[in-house]
Amino acid sequence: MKRDFVLAGLTGLAVGFGVYAGASALSTVIPILLPSLFLAAITFGFFFILALLEIPVMLFGLRQMARSSTTPRRLLLGTFALYVMFASVYASMFVLLTGQIAWGIVLAALCLARFASGALIR
Repeated sequence: MKRDFVLAGLTGLAVGFGVYAGASALSTVIPILLPSLFLAAITFGFFFILALLEIPVMLFGLRQMARSSTTPRRLLLGTFALYVMFASVYASMFVLLTGQIAWGIVLAALCLARFASGALIR
C-alpha cells in the first residue's frame, strides 16, 4: 500500500474515532430508544452485516477508480478515507439507538478491517 493510501486511511481512522467518541458521549445524555437486549442484538446484527457486505462492493469501486487514468488521485484518497471512516457511522447509530457502547466498539473496529483491506486496492 502506498504512503498516500496509508495517510488517507489513518485520517479516516482518526475521523472515525472522533465520530464514535462523540456518539458515545452523547448516548449517555439522550434517552435510549431500543432498551430491549433482543432489539439491540437484532440492530447489531443488521449494522454488522451491512458493514461487512459493503466492504467487497467498495473495494471493487475503489479498484476501478484506481485503475482509471481519469480519476483524480485526491478523489480516490478521499473516497478511501470515507470508506474507512464509515464503519464508525454505523457504530454511532447503533450506540445512539441502544446505548450499548461495548457492542458499538465491535462495530467501530470494522474501521480497522476496512483500513487493512486498502492493501487490496492496487
